[in-house]
Amino acid sequence: MKKVMFVVPTLSGGGAERVVLYLLKFIDRKKYIPELVVFEKKGEFFQDLPTDVRVHSLKKRISRLFGLQWLVSLELARLFKKERPDIVISFMWYTNFVTLIAGFCSYSYKPNIIVSERYSISKSLEGRLVEWMRKKVIKFLYPKAKRIIANSRGLQEELINFCHLPEEKIITIYNPADIDYIRTLSAVDVEEDIFSEETPIVLAIGRLTSQKGFDYLIKAIHIVNLEGLKTYLVLLGQGKEEKKLKKLVSQLQIEDRVFLLGFQSNPYKYLARATVFVLSSLYEGFPNVLLEAMALGVPSVATRCPTGPDELITDGVDGLLVPPADAEALAEAIKRLLSDKSLRKALGAKARKRAEEFEVKKIVREYERVIES
Repeated sequence: MKKVMFVVPTLSGGGAERVVLYLLKFIDRKKYIPELVVFEKKGEFFQDLPTDVRVHSLKKRISRLFGLQWLVSLELARLFKKERPDIVISFMWYTNFVTLIAGFCSYSYKPNIIVSERYSISKSLEGRLVEWMRKKVIKFLYPKAKRIIANSRGLQEELINFCHLPEEKIITIYNPADIDYIRTLSAVDVEEDIFSEETPIVLAIGRLTSQKGFDYLIKAIHIVNLEGLKTYLVLLGQGKEEKKLKKLVSQLQIEDRVFLLGFQSNPYKYLARATVFVLSSLYEGFPNVLLEAMALGVPSVATRCPTGPDELITDGVDGLLVPPADAEALAEAIKRLLSDKSLRKALGAKARKRAEEFEVKKIVREYERVIES
């Protein structure tokens, strides 16, 4: 059997971390021995980790600046030499940097390294220095990997066109959804009173960062309410933009319409009770949460941002697409759904069927094919 190591900074509640968790759960135990390497042993998803997965913690706080990646790379190289994995799969650009450098430093034993890139290169709002570093890492180090996995075709095209990576090394594997698990958790009761009212609920989920465009969504909800459609907005997630978003809510005087409920270990019980789900992102890789909303049959509005949403949704068939960074367009799409129950029902039914194409076991088999190649 092949020993496969998955490398990720933590198991915090992000999209890449969720994909790693799915791979650790569903990879074929008859063919592979899955192991996990984290820089720090923390994160909400550890509670769901299969008990047979061995965890290696490097006990380092990873920084994308100041050259600290080199220290972690040396420790990871020592782990490679000691544990001798057949395949190493790393997720996210700075983890990929650390892992590829570790491969160079592990002179006596060099594992096959696969890197996975997770979000748009062309539209990222990370700081200038961080993005400069990221593009250099992608351009000069990624070609050293055996394979490069993109989580959308749009991202694959960016890797080829912006970073000039060898096309033959890149493969697209979409993010999976554990649909049975999602639907089971969605049946759990919700305690918050607003979900028992008649008022329609618009729901969004994600880290509270500028990437997610929640400021535009809050403005859109303000517009919807100004035009006489009483509507609640529920945001699930935590992050550095929380104070800024609360300030915007206060400035618009819609504190009685917008509810920030923080990170929720079971977001699906809220999602299943939403009238409309909205993905307001300015850029993505492949948005897990949109896929999960579709799996629950929730009618969805998403921005046509780079990359991913327009590969999931066919506009007007299984969801609605609007331009990114446009509160007016978001408001119009939300109003359209709130005002048309038959449209919501039709889009939700088609979305539910579309999501089944990304069922977790199908996607894990695609990763296994890459490993075998």
